Amino acid sequence: MQEEAPGSQMLPTPADASFPNINLTRIAFGSCHSRGALNKRLESDPNSKTIWDIIASVVQPQTFLWTGDAVYPPKEVKGDYPLEVLKYEFHQMKTNTTLGYANFIKNNMLEGGVHGTWDDHDYGGNDRGYELKGKDERRDAYLDFLGVKRKNYDRPGVYNSVEFGKHPNNVKVIFLDTRYNRSKHCIPSVGSHPYVPHGAIVACLTRLFTSRFNFCKHNKQVLGEEQWAWFERQLAESTASMHIVVSSIQVLTTNPVVESWGHFPNERERLLKLINPVSGLVLLSGDVHHAEMSSTKRVNNESKAIVEVTSSGLTHSCVGGWYGRFCKPILDYFPKHRFQGGNVASAADPSYFTNKNFGSISIDWKMRKFNVKVHDETGHVELNTGPLSLDARANLSHSELGAVDKCINNHSLANNNIVTMAGMVMLGLMFCQFSIKRRQPLQPTKHD
Repeated sequence: MQEEAPGSQMLPTPADASFPNINLTRIAFGSCHSRGALNKRLESDPNSKTIWDIIASVVQPQTFLWTGDAVYPPKEVKGDYPLEVLKYEFHQMKTNTTLGYANFIKNNMLEGGVHGTWDDHDYGGNDRGYELKGKDERRDAYLDFLGVKRKNYDRPGVYNSVEFGKHPNNVKVIFLDTRYNRSKHCIPSVGSHPYVPHGAIVACLTRLFTSRFNFCKHNKQVLGEEQWAWFERQLAESTASMHIVVSSIQVLTTNPVVESWGHFPNERERLLKLINPVSGLVLLSGDVHHAEMSSTKRVNNESKAIVEVTSSGLTHSCVGGWYGRFCKPILDYFPKHRFQGGNVASAADPSYFTNKNFGSISIDWKMRKFNVKVHDETGHVELNTGPLSLDARANLSHSELGAVDKCINNHSLANNNIVTMAGMVMLGLMFCQFSIKRRQPLQPTKHD
C-alpha cells in the first residue's frame, strides 16, 4: 500500500509491469497447451512446424498473453497434480526446444515479454478452486514459469496487470485469477477425482443439470474481495485508451456444460457492471478447447456491447477424442451469447471454430481502432471481430445489463429433453458411485 504524504493525493495504483517505450500494435494470445498432445503429433510428423512457429511468423507479436492452461500433466497422473509434476511441465515448456515455446520466448520481437494467468490445469487440478491444497506453492511455480520476480509477492493468487505505451497510445492488460478463491460448484465437480471414470464428462452433466433447474444459492464467489478491490482500483485509476481483461473461464457464454462465470451469477453481474463503462474494452478467455466470439448483442456492433473473444486449444481441441462428435451440436444448441458476422468463411455461420487455434489483436492508433482475430494452426484467420473503437464504451443501461443472456435457467428445453438430461445425470452419478465403491484406492485421495 502507498502512504499518502501530507497535502498530496494518492498516486494511481501502478501496473505490476510497465513497458512505456513500447508502442503496442501486435498482440498474440492463447490457451490450452499439452506437451503430450504435441508430442503425439511430432511423433507422426517430426518435421512439422509447431504453432509457436506459426504465431511468430504470422502475427510477429510484441507480447504474448496466456489465457490459461499453459501445461497439462501426463495422462497417467490422476487426481490433483503433484507440485513437482507441474514444475517439470513448466521446465519442459521453457527448455525443450522441440515443443517450440522455448525458441518462441527468446525471439527478439517479443519486446513486451510473456504475461498471463492460470486456469485449472496449470493451477493443479481439473475444475479446482479454493479447495486445492498447496495453492501458494503452486502460485510460486507459475510465477517462476512466467519469469515474475516473487520478492514481496504475497497476493492470494496470480492476478496481475501490465501496461504498454504512453497516453494516449497506452494499453492496460488485467489478468484475473478465477481459481485461487473460487467457490466449489453448486454440485461439486468430480472432474479431478482420481477414481471417477470420465469425471470431466460427469462434471459437465452436473453443470448442465444445475443450470436448468436453478436450485443452488448464488452467494458463491469467483475472485474474492481482495482481488475485487484490486480490480476496481485498476480500472478506476486507469488512464489507458485500451483495456484487455483476461479471464481464464468464459464470461458471456450461455453454454452451461462448461465452467464459466455464468455458474456464479451474482459474481458475473458484478463483473459486467464494473466493466460496463470502460473504454476500449475487450474480454479474452480460454479453457473450453474451441474458439468463439461472444457479445452482449447478437449482432456485432462496436457500440453498446461488451465483446469477448475465446481462444482455446493451442495443441488440442474439442473435436478430438471419442466425445468430439458432440462438440458442434452442443455449441449450436446454446447460441444466445454469440454474435453473428464473426465467421470469416461466411457471416451467416456461427462465430465459433472447433479446431486448434490462437488469437491475435492488432491496434491502429491513428484510426483509433483495434481488431481481434482467431487463427487456425496454419495461421489462417477463421474469426474476426472487425474494427472496434478504442473510444467506445458499452454503457448498457440497468435494464440492458439485466437482459444479458444468462447461463443459469435461461434455456427453453422441451420436456423430453429435460427428462433425457436428468436421466443422463442420474445414470452418470450412479455409475460413478458404483465405480468408486468397487475400486480400491492405491493411495490416499487428495480431496477433502
